[in-house]
Amino acid sequence: MCGLAGIVDLNGLDRNAVAAPLARAVANLHPRGPDDHSVWLDGKCALGHTRLSIIDLSSAGAQPMVRGSLTLIYNGLIYNFPELRDELSAAGYVFEGRSDTEVLLTAWRHWGESALDRLNGMFAFALWDADSDVLYLARDRFGKKPIAYRTNGNRISFASDLATLSRLDETNGEIDEEALSLYFALRFVPDPWSILKGVSKLPPGHLLRFDQRGAHLSRWAKTERNIAPKDEDDAAERLRSAIDDAVAARMVADVPVGAFLSGGIDSATVAASMVASSGEVRTFTVGFADAADYYEERPTARRTADYLGTDHTEIELDAADGIAALNEVIGAFDEPFADSSAIPTFLIARETRRHVTVALSGDGGDEVFGGYRKYQGELAAPAYRRIPGWIRRGLVEPLCDRLPENKDTRLGEQARRLRRFVGEAGKDAAARQAGWLRLLSASDLSRLLIRDVAGPTPEELISRLRGASPESDPINAMLAADIAFGLPGDMLVKVDRASMANSLEVRCPLLDRRVVACAAGMPGAYKLRWGDGKHILRRAMQGRLPDEILRGQKKGFEVPIADWLRGPLRELASRAVDPARLERQGLLRSDLPIQWQKDLESGRRDTSWQLWTVIAFQGWWDRHMNGARAT
Repeated sequence: MCGLAGIVDLNGLDRNAVAAPLARAVANLHPRGPDDHSVWLDGKCALGHTRLSIIDLSSAGAQPMVRGSLTLIYNGLIYNFPELRDELSAAGYVFEGRSDTEVLLTAWRHWGESALDRLNGMFAFALWDADSDVLYLARDRFGKKPIAYRTNGNRISFASDLATLSRLDETNGEIDEEALSLYFALRFVPDPWSILKGVSKLPPGHLLRFDQRGAHLSRWAKTERNIAPKDEDDAAERLRSAIDDAVAARMVADVPVGAFLSGGIDSATVAASMVASSGEVRTFTVGFADAADYYEERPTARRTADYLGTDHTEIELDAADGIAALNEVIGAFDEPFADSSAIPTFLIARETRRHVTVALSGDGGDEVFGGYRKYQGELAAPAYRRIPGWIRRGLVEPLCDRLPENKDTRLGEQARRLRRFVGEAGKDAAARQAGWLRLLSASDLSRLLIRDVAGPTPEELISRLRGASPESDPINAMLAADIAFGLPGDMLVKVDRASMANSLEVRCPLLDRRVVACAAGMPGAYKLRWGDGKHILRRAMQGRLPDEILRGQKKGFEVPIADWLRGPLRELASRAVDPARLERQGLLRSDLPIQWQKDLESGRRDTSWQLWTVIAFQGWWDRHMNGARAT
């Protein structure tokens, strides 16, 4: 992958003034592109780029790339670039190299903005048209690759991440309190918000045009849905073919390629398709020594690797390894991010990068095919709502609230799931979906934040998404909203930041536009049944994967964070919730975080996820905010 940064000032740039901040920005992007770096300037535009060389390692693939009046800096990969190249060659264009970058730039020269709809890939790019004085910023349809920007009159600055943007064009360093509220509610800051006031993240599938009239944001990506299959056999055959095509396209590289392999069906599906395509595949699994069974996936992954015949590398880490990497993990994220699975994701990316430059993963499978446990909760919700309200409120909810919960025992984990289900199942569809995503309730959020925030709630955001969707199938409507909201805000942020911090390119075949369109054209019942998530994916993989994987239950890719917070990270937690520290920051009250720590240590409730939001925020604050304000 690559990193990008730039400034456009339509009134004219002072080259001397912009040189130093552009150099700082490019230096900050080094992990995203360790193989090369370059800058380009004209009278109104300054662009910086760092390159992780994957396809066409020669100078012919270097950026910024100039063709006529157009200059491009680009982060990503266009998987169908060979087909587009052939089409453009037939139209008379001559190519100087073999890179997808040149194909993207030539496609824009030929088709203009409509080129976007022809792309099948992951990308964020900036394109400057010197003849028209127009800057374009674009992002792929699912939000794999990030780009943030800030406008100020006739000036716009942009970069791959907020930390680089701050080095390029100093912001006021103020916290956006709407974003802060959404972060503590969800564990991440959704697009287009950013944690910094005045800075926006370009949403997935959107194009920003910046010219003398200002910034105009539009959605270029259209909802895609294949024609419904005749039956499940037809659906499974179509899906298997789409996955094979997606995997084959993602194995194209001029550097070594491998795959992440967990104990679940998504990564196993990708690995099986890679084996079918090439025969020789390297796979990588990470696990923590002495962890509870809930967190351990290595034995299953090992048996899958043996079944497929992959060259398998098993990486064992202990708590000390995870804790030692904590500062690096938090430093990899440009804004607060409290999904603790970022820790193992960072570690497996770091270890995998020692062997290969590109890794395929199964990310997106849960959102596309209905793999999360919350989807089973959605199926059960109608039955729960048939219980009289007075019984639910007077008996079931108080009883569940008294159950001890943890992830170290089967009973404790079942209690945690039951508590979550009971808290959300009685609501309407949009509120239920937001509730499954929410970490903090509205009342807890009000207790935590010092100032009330008038911005949108997760419920309002999900309701807007579902209201704008033409999807009538309730399961498909839920999946579509998760693909548009939770996927780019949480999962894809985690994978991008953790992998790019280690200069590893991660490709996600299950988020290929053909795979997603194939799944979207199926009835929800093909994907989700009682006790059987990802039903159609399991059916499509019959004969390719062992029964253990086809029948396996969903497990999270997590670390035993509760154990760590009760043990070696106890002091870190105590510092994060310190009342004096929180009072100086002026953003959070201390009563609720202190109660979370007490509940966790007593075993009354597993509040590790809630406590982790405060710890992750404080880690980000210490690393990224003005030193005079940090404590």
